[in-house]
Amino acid sequence: MKRQIRKIKYLIIRLLRIKDKAHSVARGFTIGALMNFVPTFGFGPFLSTVSPKVVRGNAIAGFIGGLSFLWAFPILFLFNIKVGEKLLPIEIAETIEEVVEEAGEVDSEVVAEVVIEAGLVLGQAFFVGMVVNMILFGVVCYFLIYTIIKKYRREVLRFVHKKWKI
Repeated sequence: MKRQIRKIKYLIIRLLRIKDKAHSVARGFTIGALMNFVPTFGFGPFLSTVSPKVVRGNAIAGFIGGLSFLWAFPILFLFNIKVGEKLLPIEIAETIEEVVEEAGEVDSEVVAEVVIEAGLVLGQAFFVGMVVNMILFGVVCYFLIYTIIKKYRREVLRFVHKKWKI
């Protein structure tokens, strides 16, 4: 447990010591963190570093943002599906039950067609949820990091460095 807390403390200190504009650091951190909403198949840390450069953000802040929420990918994945399910008029549980019922039939073409259709419905729900979550989380994360860096950088750094004992 102490090891994880030390890593968190190190990442916070590293983020707050970046010598760049608050806008660039906040943009980089946000873009890096948003990569955790997308299934990147192991390329998340790489994309978290490269993506901020595309929007003129800080690459180091992007890497820190990507690492900060790496542990939450399964939760964010489920959150994407749940939000997409709420926004689209579909019932995922009914779709899965339909696939299971069709799997009992002998005709494999019908089963394959139903499975593909169910996959497309789930994919559509995931994609819509992912876009909505990325927009909402991105706006909140950007303004939160921007405010912390612009107004409270020294106080937070002093607190984390001096008073946060591990």
